[in-house]
Amino acid sequence: MMKESIFSVKDKIILITGGSNGNGAEITKGFLEEGSIVIVLDKKEIKSKKYFSNPNFHFYKVDISNRKILKSIISKIISKFKTIDVLINNAGISLKSNKNNYLEVWRKTLEVNLHSPFFLISLVQNNMKPGSSIINITSLGAYQGFKENPSYTASKSGLSSLTKSLAFDLSNKGIRVNNIVPGYIKTNMTKKSFISKIENKKRKERMILKRWGESKDLVGPCIFLASSASSYMTGSDIIVDGGWLSKGI
Repeated sequence: MMKESIFSVKDKIILITGGSNGNGAEITKGFLEEGSIVIVLDKKEIKSKKYFSNPNFHFYKVDISNRKILKSIISKIISKFKTIDVLINNAGISLKSNKNNYLEVWRKTLEVNLHSPFFLISLVQNNMKPGSSIINITSLGAYQGFKENPSYTASKSGLSSLTKSLAFDLSNKGIRVNNIVPGYIKTNMTKKSFISKIENKKRKERMILKRWGESKDLVGPCIFLASSASSYMTGSDIIVDGGWLSKGI
C-alpha cells in the first residue's frame, strides 16, 4: 500500500470563516477536493450549487461579529462534530472612512478582523486535539502602512501579533498557530484597483512575479499548514505576495 502523503488533509474537520466568496470560497473548494470535511461560517451563502452537493460541506449563516449567535452556533458544531482539526480565520473587511465615520469604521473593522478571530479561537481551542492547526489570514498591511486605511492595517498587524502570542499560549495543548500573508489577490476587496489600468500597473510593478495573485494561490499554503507537513511550524508567517515584500530597487 502507498504511504499516505504528509500533505494529506483527508477527513480533517476544517472550520473556515468567510468561506462563501473570494479567497474563502477557493480555500473551501480546495479542502473539499482533498477530502476534508469543511464547515463554513459566513453571513452570505455560497452561490455555487456545487458546494451543496458535496456531503462533506456544511454551512452556517452567521455574522461572526455577533458573539452571542456565534457562541450558540459553535456549540452546535462541537456537539455535532466533537472536534475541530483546523480553524482558518479568513473573514475580513476593509471599509472606506471619512471624517464623519472614521471611529465607527475603526471599531467595526477591528471587531471583524481582530476581535472575532480571538473570540472564535477561545471558543474552539478546548475542542482541538494535539496536532491541530489554527491559520490566520493577515495581509501585507500587517507589515506595511497603506494610506487612508488605518483600521485595516492596525487590525491585520494585531492579528499577526496575536498569532505569535497564541502560538506560545496554545503550545501546551499541541495546537499550532500560523499566519498566511496574502499580497494583492484579485477579489471584490481589490476590484477597484485591479480594474484601474494605472493602479493595476502600479501594484504589478511592485511584484517580482509581475502578476496579481489569484485566490487559488492561497490553497496550497493553507493545505500545507493544515497538514502534518508543517508539524514543526508555529508562530510563523507564510508570505504569498508574488515577491512584493522582498523586492528592492
